[in-house]
Amino acid sequence: MADAIGNAHGVDLNSASEQELEQVGGLGRDRARRIIEARPLASWDDVKRIEGFGDKLTSDLQRAGARIGSEGGGGRKGGSEHGS
Repeated sequence: MADAIGNAHGVDLNSASEQELEQVGGLGRDRARRIIEARPLASWDDVKRIEGFGDKLTSDLQRAGARIGSEGGGGRKGGSEHGS
């Protein structure tokens, strides 16, 4: 199946650029745009509600290291809100 997710470690779905989201294996341009249009995302349930996403894809994103906001601290984009 072509939906295998890769290289998502530290990618914040709320702050990553469209280009950064596209680089996550298995997302592509359309899904990246849908994530951006659905922002702000408060939980993984919000991700599941995005067209083209569901339990499996959302679970795969989590396992691949994607995150929503500061849900564990850190992340690939360490610029604006570093603290707390």
